[in-house]
Amino acid sequence: MGACASKAVKCNEKWIDEIPFDESTTPYRYINGRRFHMDETIKYIFPNDEEGIEKLELQYYLLKEYWRTCYTSPITPILSAGGGRVLDIGCGTGSWIMDLAAEYKATIFIGLDISPVFPQHVKPRNASFVQYNILNELPFPDDTFDYVHQSLLSTSFTASQWQDVLLEIVRVTKPGGWIEFLEYDYVLHNEGPIIKRLNAGMTSFFLSQGLIPNISKHLPELMRSNDQLMDVRCEKRSVPLGGWGGSLGSVSLEVFVIELSALRDNLQPVMGLNDQHYDALIEGFVSEANKFKSYINTFRFYVQKVM
Repeated sequence: MGACASKAVKCNEKWIDEIPFDESTTPYRYINGRRFHMDETIKYIFPNDEEGIEKLELQYYLLKEYWRTCYTSPITPILSAGGGRVLDIGCGTGSWIMDLAAEYKATIFIGLDISPVFPQHVKPRNASFVQYNILNELPFPDDTFDYVHQSLLSTSFTASQWQDVLLEIVRVTKPGGWIEFLEYDYVLHNEGPIIKRLNAGMTSFFLSQGLIPNISKHLPELMRSNDQLMDVRCEKRSVPLGGWGGSLGSVSLEVFVIELSALRDNLQPVMGLNDQHYDALIEGFVSEANKFKSYINTFRFYVQKVM
């Protein structure tokens, strides 16, 4: 379990007595005025300060609106029946859990995240949150959860770490239970010259960090390689970037601009840009996204563990 200890966690469900937690006196580090998680074993490259939290909230509600659902796996009967257990990995602000726990009050929801940006006190009685680095292995017994959900962590794990994470997710999922990932590729479609340059810069940076910019091509293959999973399914939604896609398109463009601003220190050296040129790049990106009707693709991958 690495540098973890066992400590009682306040939880409203009796089946959890103790959950190991990451014992870190300072949960954050600061770089150029932005706040990040402390543990560098997880590659997650975005800040978790006020602007970073705002981005997570915008992403959650934006994708919820585009998908018209919080999940795609056929788990509504389990949630409605009650008595089930749901795990959300990389829960962030906890909005996904808060929404579902309020609707399905007889189902237990547990959220894990490396940064304690989730609700600490005000939350439904059937929801609990724990600060934890999942690369230290999940702190649950085999076959614990009916459903495991994970979203927007493509910038967190290397290819080998993805393998370890999937093995752990499969381990804690009950036979017959469901696993689901919501992700999007860091590839902008309908390119102008600026967006083409930006795509090349993002791809170069992600690969230099061992990250996978086109997760949609990697994750299904990884899931199919596990003989405990059957019938991997994938659904895709294209998300417009810019006012050409209506109000939601404007919000999605805003989210991507926030991400580009957060990636400034990473992309500028790769692309050979100073501050002024990087600002101009972002302005040009906004203009081109509207002109060329650019978009990104989001994906839901879901699969059942064999009985």
